[in-house]
Amino acid sequence: MLDFYTWHMQGDGRATLLPLSDASPCAGPIWVHLNYTNPDAREWILNQADLDPTVQETLLAEATRPRALVLEQGLLLTLRGINHNPGQEPDDMIGIRLWVTPRLIITTQLRALRAVKVLQRDMEINNAPKDSGQFVARLIELLNDHMLDTIDEVDELTDNFEKTMLQSRSVEPIPDRELADLRSTILTLRRYLGPQRDALLSVISSRLSWLRKPAQQRLREAENRLTRYLEVLDASRDQLRIIQEQLQTRSNNELNKQLTFLTALSAIFLPLTFITGLFGVNLDGIPGNQNHPFAFWIFSGGLFALGIGLIYLFRRARLF
Repeated sequence: MLDFYTWHMQGDGRATLLPLSDASPCAGPIWVHLNYTNPDAREWILNQADLDPTVQETLLAEATRPRALVLEQGLLLTLRGINHNPGQEPDDMIGIRLWVTPRLIITTQLRALRAVKVLQRDMEINNAPKDSGQFVARLIELLNDHMLDTIDEVDELTDNFEKTMLQSRSVEPIPDRELADLRSTILTLRRYLGPQRDALLSVISSRLSWLRKPAQQRLREAENRLTRYLEVLDASRDQLRIIQEQLQTRSNNELNKQLTFLTALSAIFLPLTFITGLFGVNLDGIPGNQNHPFAFWIFSGGLFALGIGLIYLFRRARLF
């Protein structure tokens, strides 16, 4: 469970760690970071009389989707970041909720998020954001930075699958499970990153007075970067669809070849079976057997010649 902490950003890069009881607006924004499942943190949020009920509910919500909501007092923002915790899947994205005003920033989460750890380290080394706008821009940039490896891995895996399919002659060169897992990862990332880009666009167009031009420019660049991530995911999704279609086509062609071969084989033996069955109904045996002792061999030779002739015709017709 994450500890909660409070930082006072003094506007010049320096930051001071404060107890939660001293988290009151002052010169320079206060950053309060909380684990929303901690009883003390929940009580502190619910006791903030100046917080809108919508803000309180969102900060304490268990499940959130990326969105941005501009209220009269400030900005309510929910975002998602890649899960880098040991033993966890990257696409099991971690949610972080923000309430941002010129003097107070409240963030809540449950699981550890690398971007928050980097921000905390910035506070410790006196490299803190100077205002609330820079804080939001810095957090979003860090979230994007830590997505890069996962996006590159998805792109590389997709390219490797395509090369494997093109170079292999087997019907199923790629296990279906691996394709399904990669498609699931892409769809999960796409489901969160699409709304996250929309949320960034809402923040950029919000015209908040404390969101100054340098911070807006950084947010535009972050939005452009997120758009590129989405384009990579869309391209990978389309590549996987083509790969699956080609594998399905290859499998169908192989099945058709096998069915054609079995059909041709049946067509060869069908007349032979018919003739042997027809001659076999005679009670006296094969006609001519009494007068011609070689009738059996002549009959067998005729069947063999007929079989060879049928095989020749089917080969000419390229049926097998």
